[in-house]
Amino acid sequence: MKVEYKLYHGQSEFLSLKSARDMIDRLRNEQELKLLILNADTQSPNQLIDTLSSQDLFASTRIILFKRLYRNKLRDEFFTEFVSLVKKEKIKDFLIFWEDQKIKSNTRYYKFFFDTKAIEESPKLDKRSFFSWLKNEIKEMELEVEDDAVKVLAERINYDPERCVNELRKLKLTVDKSLVTLSDVESLISDTLENDIWSLIDAINRKNSIQSSIILERLMTQNVDSNYIISMLARNLRLITLTKYLLEDSETTGNIAKRLKIPPFTVPSLINSSKEYSEGKIKTLYSKMSNLDYQIKKGLIDPDLGITLLSSIL
Repeated sequence: MKVEYKLYHGQSEFLSLKSARDMIDRLRNEQELKLLILNADTQSPNQLIDTLSSQDLFASTRIILFKRLYRNKLRDEFFTEFVSLVKKEKIKDFLIFWEDQKIKSNTRYYKFFFDTKAIEESPKLDKRSFFSWLKNEIKEMELEVEDDAVKVLAERINYDPERCVNELRKLKLTVDKSLVTLSDVESLISDTLENDIWSLIDAINRKNSIQSSIILERLMTQNVDSNYIISMLARNLRLITLTKYLLEDSETTGNIAKRLKIPPFTVPSLINSSKEYSEGKIKTLYSKMSNLDYQIKKGLIDPDLGITLLSSIL
């Protein structure tokens, strides 16, 4: 480490903290260093400076992790003293600053670390950058994963870096061979996206508008394809329609699940919805879904807005 201090920040809270922890691990692997973790958002400037200025009796150098200093309303008071100590070359420890947000580039805080080349930003990953990051994580964990398995892994964890790291660790501990296959991923990693879709549908069927809004917002923040959400909502409407007809034929709950090839726990909510959906309402909803699908494909309406409006009338 060329400098004694470094700032980790960015849009991805998990990735920035992971980078900070990785740096701490590397430093501690090189030499025995005591680690101090400070909640810098709640401690006073004097407390922080006292910790920084104090010397451990048994260790000449420490690692001090300052967490969320930027959220401290008195941060400027501490930062002024910190910069003074740096200029006087009074820093004897490795100082890691971690923020749970992206720091604006026009702030004094950002400029100091940027000018000294002691800053690392963790941007929010899109699908393309996620795969580059994922392949690097696989390499660092000394894993070998089939290409098809990598794709399915990313889909099943909804491109979530935090869950991805946890699942990779599980694969490393569980798979007793050199190559992780597609079969391994499919058997060991549950499909979060599928679970979220089922939860959304269940909330809609139970007329729980608050819960459906929360799940829908989560799906959108994960950049789930709007066409996929619409297709699943259309599938749900189809299941409601079929359930309605099967109930008219006096089918039992177990037979409905078997004939529709769906999990038994989803049948009660389908039955309740089928009783509230008249044939006229079903036809109207099919028409609205078809129209929304057309408008999205033609670029006439924002997909997220269209799905939000549609879910409110289902």
